[in-house]
Amino acid sequence: MKLVRFSTNGQSPRLGALQGERIADLQASLAATLTRRGVVRAQEIAAALVPSSTRAFLEGGVAAQDAIAGITEWVTVPASNARLHAPITDPGKFICIGLNYRDHAAEANQPIPKEPPIFAKWSNAILDPGEPILRPRGSQQLDWEVELGVVIGRTARFVAKEQALDHVWGYTIINDASARDFQFITSQWMAGKIPETFAPVGPYIADASEIRDPHVLELKLWVNGKQMQHGNTKTFIFDVRYLVSYLSGLMTLSPGDLIATGTPPGVGFARKPPVFLQPGDVCSLEITGLGRLENPVKDA
Repeated sequence: MKLVRFSTNGQSPRLGALQGERIADLQASLAATLTRRGVVRAQEIAAALVPSSTRAFLEGGVAAQDAIAGITEWVTVPASNARLHAPITDPGKFICIGLNYRDHAAEANQPIPKEPPIFAKWSNAILDPGEPILRPRGSQQLDWEVELGVVIGRTARFVAKEQALDHVWGYTIINDASARDFQFITSQWMAGKIPETFAPVGPYIADASEIRDPHVLELKLWVNGKQMQHGNTKTFIFDVRYLVSYLSGLMTLSPGDLIATGTPPGVGFARKPPVFLQPGDVCSLEITGLGRLENPVKDA
């Protein structure tokens, strides 16, 4: 399933499944299915099992997944008539990994890390597809980073690498936008990572049945149609199994937690001469099986 958050006619976003050129409204489809089966409180039950929050939906666990798997009455709308929002906006934790591709570490003149460098973003950095990335006041070095996003589906604590992928619900695209002139002021990176709009996410979350192996995916990024990044998750330093296992040894990972797994080479600050995003630029990102995420750039 390709899970989206979508809206039509200015209504509040709700959860859907992208089905080719149409989007299935999951709550309405479940309600219609339960009604057909003679369930009296079909609307209330559907709303409980398929809330508008992706995190709450994933917290529903097996009950929510089984309910979706049992849908027989599909209520759909044309995808062309819908607006796509970030497929998750309320992760309990938004964990980011730095320097996770050998060739990116080399271009940044950084040693290969012995363990994953970790930093965080907050949910107010998450941005819908198509909405503008805002260059912060005082910054002249706004950069791009295409990254594979991992969405946790089951609680994970002290998980072995061999079982780590069992705790992943799916995958999405993240643009880890970075203000380099803020990032490198101190040894801590977060000042350049946390501004609002600095985490475009989308266009959907593909579940694990759609992405059988997250370690063979191509990542690409273009600025104004010119390709800037091209990498493959085959060159991870720490793969998804390792990251989930490692992080679960530091903290409990919960359904709806979001992990950004690092970026391949081609970032702007490492180019000679450096290249940075300007108002009016457009960033376009693609990862195998995860669609295309596009955002313009504006001054805040």
